[in-house]
Amino acid sequence: MKLEKTKMGKEFKKKYMHPTRRKLVDMVQTGEYDKNTTIGYDKAEETRKVGDVWEDEHHKYEKKDGFIVKTGKNHEQIQEIRKYLEDKAKCKNPECKTIKKTDKDKQFIEKGGFCLNCTVDREHEIKMAGAWREYEDYKVWTRMIIFGKTKIDQYRQSLGDLKEEYDMHNGEGQVTETWKLPKPIDEVRAEINELIEYGEGEIKELEEKRNVAFEKLREVNMEHYL
Repeated sequence: MKLEKTKMGKEFKKKYMHPTRRKLVDMVQTGEYDKNTTIGYDKAEETRKVGDVWEDEHHKYEKKDGFIVKTGKNHEQIQEIRKYLEDKAKCKNPECKTIKKTDKDKQFIEKGGFCLNCTVDREHEIKMAGAWREYEDYKVWTRMIIFGKTKIDQYRQSLGDLKEEYDMHNGEGQVTETWKLPKPIDEVRAEINELIEYGEGEIKELEEKRNVAFEKLREVNMEHYL
């Protein structure tokens, strides 16, 4: 019996048939029948125990009691990012009553850690406690300390990268210009060290002032608003 073409004259394509019917066609053509109807798969059965975790190219699997949990390979990283973004949008006040955070609330949270309503409430309490000036000074000095420490780190990095000559390159990596230090390298190094020393002294003074402001806030039980 010949099944190469149908009555309509078109080529007979077994690959589009159900696996069981495809086996029957093979039996008619060859006279043999394979009881294994798993066509197109060459995957060995693997017994998994509860708690086993394995991966393929795109997914991670975990065997549970009676079922398998399937997640993306980057699922944990995505969850961490999602949690970070959620925490970033949360008001620091554990008793915050603002249920739906607006864009304005998020701006206040990003800037000071509290939503708009909680910011207004806490600032009112600080003013009533007579510690508003210390509160403002503490915030300003903290920003100045962070900025100063960042600049000092940049100065220290420049010391490590300091050279007498610097080559300028174009987009293809070719040297287009050579720039030389306007002063001897030892003199430039001494100036940078002087800037670092001066900056560290300024930061120390700011930290002392900030500590005084913090103590004032703590005396009136307002330090938890920082």
